[in-house]
Amino acid sequence: MADEEKKSGGLIKYLLIGIGVLSIMILSSVVSIYTYKTMMDKKEAAAENPETTVKDKIDFEEFSIYPLDPKEKGTTKFKFTAEVNDTKVKNYLTTKKATVRDNITRKMMLFKIQDLKQAYQSCELHTAIKKELNDIIGDNIKEESSLLGLGVKKKFLAVNVSIYDFTTIIPE
Repeated sequence: MADEEKKSGGLIKYLLIGIGVLSIMILSSVVSIYTYKTMMDKKEAAAENPETTVKDKIDFEEFSIYPLDPKEKGTTKFKFTAEVNDTKVKNYLTTKKATVRDNITRKMMLFKIQDLKQAYQSCELHTAIKKELNDIIGDNIKEESSLLGLGVKKKFLAVNVSIYDFTTIIPE
């Protein structure tokens, strides 16, 4: 009987050790899942709201747009300011002012003067210029990464565009 008690005591001891190890594994799994979900929620929140705080501004000189259609006479002139979310964006766009001028002018030359005026009044022109600036910025600005490459990658953007001195001149 003593042998039987030793066997049952040893069995209970191994059973308790097994339950303890299993409990630790379950607990660590729960903690890991919670940590993963928390990190993913933070990452999604950062992706949904990519640094829309304005850090700097860049001014662009006057644009003169002449329509490509030879039947239409006239000119559209305007200046704009782009608000950006980092000084790196301002520095980059400063070096790319000729590209910005060329891209925006080429796209707007395709429209009639009246259409440009309507787009300005409905703020579609603001949105189109902001989109063009963000296309030019793209992934061209590099950010120094941390030692281990951890953290959320910052998205460099033109946050807002303000157009001023907008005039259309149509000769009669």
